[in-house]
Amino acid sequence: MATLFYSEMLSRQTKSLLEEYFNVRLMDEALQCVEELKSPSHHPELVKEAISLGLEKNPPFVEPVVRLLKYLVSKKVLTPKDIESGCLLYGSILDDIGIDLPKAPNNFGEILGSLVMANASDFGMVEEILMKMEDDRFKKAVLDAVMKSVSESLLAAQAAKVEACRSLV
Repeated sequence: MATLFYSEMLSRQTKSLLEEYFNVRLMDEALQCVEELKSPSHHPELVKEAISLGLEKNPPFVEPVVRLLKYLVSKKVLTPKDIESGCLLYGSILDDIGIDLPKAPNNFGEILGSLVMANASDFGMVEEILMKMEDDRFKKAVLDAVMKSVSESLLAAQAAKVEACRSLV
């Protein structure tokens, strides 16, 4: 019971801090709020919520989501593993979300590509996400957006994983 209450409280606080960030875009304030949560085990959920809330906005907040996640990784509050786990959480529900938000797969791919470019993740994560997705159109939209978001040199450096991703669409 206490664990459920704590989890719900963390979820509410996470959504609240993200909405505040999206309204004022103050990175240091968002950083402080995440640190005050004192719950590293909740960080993947924070990543998922940041992506989810950001992409529900009209227009979608692709760049603010990327800036926040990159900033939190640079400050060592989030780890690449948190990013990967949170993106996998979002990717696993994208088949449902994409029906209501048709641009979500493309926007999610842009976020993934930016995180890969920032070395906050890699094509191994993209491959895992694509494997969890069922809708082939959404897979293609995600991968196309990732590919457009990364440099040729990065594509060459991770060529084997890029090909593994291509084989899934």
